[in-house]
Amino acid sequence: MQPTPSRLVPCVFAAAFPLALAAGFLPTEFTHYKRWLGIGTDETALRVAILFFIGSKSLLAVVASLFLLAPSSRVLSPWALRSLSMGLSLLIFGFLALDLELQGNTGNNIAHYLPFVFDPDFSVWAGRGFDVAPSLFRVGSKMLLLFAAAFAFAWSLERWALRSSAPRARRALFGLAFFSLAPLLVTAILARTGATPGVLYHLGERMPWTWQVGFDDRSLVFGEIQERAQEVYDRIQPGPFRPRSLFGLLGDTRPAVRPDILLIAVESLRYDVLDPETMPHVWQMSERGVRLNEHYATSNASHYGLFALLYGRSPLFYFETLDAEEQPTLPFQLKEWGYTTHYLSCADTHWQEMDRFLGTPHFSVERSRGKTLEECDRKVTSRAAELFEPGLREPRFVIAFMMSTHFGYHYPEGAGPFAPALPPPNALALDAERDRDALFNRYRNSAHYVDALIGSLLDRLDRGNTLIVVTGDHGESLFDDGTISHSSLLSEIQTRVPLAMSGPGVDRANTRRGPTDHRDVMPTIFGQLGLTADSLRKFPGRDLLAADERAFAPLVHAKARRGGIDAIALVSSAQRYSFRLDVDRGRLRFLGKLGENGRSLREPVSLEEGDMAIRWLEQYMNSLAGN
Repeated sequence: MQPTPSRLVPCVFAAAFPLALAAGFLPTEFTHYKRWLGIGTDETALRVAILFFIGSKSLLAVVASLFLLAPSSRVLSPWALRSLSMGLSLLIFGFLALDLELQGNTGNNIAHYLPFVFDPDFSVWAGRGFDVAPSLFRVGSKMLLLFAAAFAFAWSLERWALRSSAPRARRALFGLAFFSLAPLLVTAILARTGATPGVLYHLGERMPWTWQVGFDDRSLVFGEIQERAQEVYDRIQPGPFRPRSLFGLLGDTRPAVRPDILLIAVESLRYDVLDPETMPHVWQMSERGVRLNEHYATSNASHYGLFALLYGRSPLFYFETLDAEEQPTLPFQLKEWGYTTHYLSCADTHWQEMDRFLGTPHFSVERSRGKTLEECDRKVTSRAAELFEPGLREPRFVIAFMMSTHFGYHYPEGAGPFAPALPPPNALALDAERDRDALFNRYRNSAHYVDALIGSLLDRLDRGNTLIVVTGDHGESLFDDGTISHSSLLSEIQTRVPLAMSGPGVDRANTRRGPTDHRDVMPTIFGQLGLTADSLRKFPGRDLLAADERAFAPLVHAKARRGGIDAIALVSSAQRYSFRLDVDRGRLRFLGKLGENGRSLREPVSLEEGDMAIRWLEQYMNSLAGN
């Protein structure tokens, strides 16, 4: 007699299909994350840990199927149950496959971009260079093949279970559950043995589905430094930080002189393009003034970099400062001294709430428009020149934010001197080996065009009465760190920018050593207005033309939304130390050394190096707390 089919039999397919899909997807994920973390062929333990960590996602797939689909087996037909399993699984793994596509070039996971999908300003800031159609085609092709293989496996397993009904069905389900739980168990064991110091933590940060997994995989040395780092955090600022206001630090101090001030912020400006060939006009300007070779934008995205320029402090508490409705120190103070303040750009300042410190009443805002960014930037520089025309007027502070060097790297077609250059690129279709040189030429052409616009503006200024600062809001990676664009890593190329300054009184040597950052721009401007070093000593930044060199610069990974964990790096030319701050939980974590590519270095941290990291951390925390 043929055995009566058990109601558990359709559950075998429902559980086997996502497990098979996960197994088929595993090699692609393993290859990606192994390359991202720089795991060598001789690091067997780490390779095994990564493989099992990634494989533990089958826990999500199978357990979700068992808990969500098993109760449905009482009311759904077998085919409805199978269809529900396939649909849910394809949705999950299609999401993960698209995530890998985005990470492959941009360095950001899909969760980073989801809030921007319906943001009307995204097309302005991201440009048209993020066409997902090629990625969707590649993802769809891969998923079709994986679907066929997973379906064949799940169907075969169900047929096998059907031949003996309940006993085989139960064995199949228990077997699937075991193979879904085993990777998670092995990963936890490896983490506890200290075989994977820091690696699993960084791996979890990259994946949109592992936010709930908290493997504490530190070595003993990291643990000791970790305890000291936490003690510094608790001692200097117990509980959540409050934004530190810089108002009142100057008291009734007044400037001795009031020259016009022009601050040119160039979007995505790499430090290595300030040379006589690519940006000859800015280079020539810096030859008459100051050029900083080791300057950092404090972050890797526009809103944080511009914040540091105008508030004169680290952007770690960006959203907290805005929510406290604190006014930007630089324009506020200059207005107190009789300056009129102006902001000129092509971009809408509502992006990431920048209008709260770049908009009215802090500035008279003029948004230029044009058919292209290069045309728009030309209007920005033309308007800036008009504002500085001589006459009976109050001194002016003008920010000209130039956009042509944003991704897409815009310039008039046929006008670029560097060849061969790519046509307007799609970030999701670029190949590092094939396109890097031509992409860099396109970027240099864009920077060269912006330099020409700056040169035309400088020619119309009264150099004897205008303090000029040229810098970038952040850097830009052209696969230097394995990614394209910015806002993905605290790498050297995404955070380091040029800074050039000239004007009355700027007559020091034209290059300086030691790390500097955007916090220093405001006190340097104040110093050129005649304020004394003693009046500026309480500011987090320093007057670059008067102060001694500092040991390090703090960097903060820009966030797109409130909450979450802050990534911090304290860097010098020789060392880079990585931290994570969870303000809500009051926890500061030390993650060891950071490479110039923004990825964790799997190197031991000596006690001497730990001492240095803690000293830097204490100085940084004191600057935030106002001590």
